[in-house]
Amino acid sequence: MRLGVHVKTAVACGITSKDPWRSSKTPGIQQALSNAYLKSQGLYALRDGWIKLHHSK
Repeated sequence: MRLGVHVKTAVACGITSKDPWRSSKTPGIQQALSNAYLKSQGLYALRDGWIKLHHSK
């Protein structure tokens, strides 16, 4: 909820029976752990590396 997710959505994410891989595509997780947030935490986006590698001239 500190990352801007509503209480109902956070609870739904917490009680889901989906495995982590499948629940990563739920709206609550997508909102809380956006690419911008993950980048701000120092994580590297594989997509950015792939584009840089394959489209550099």
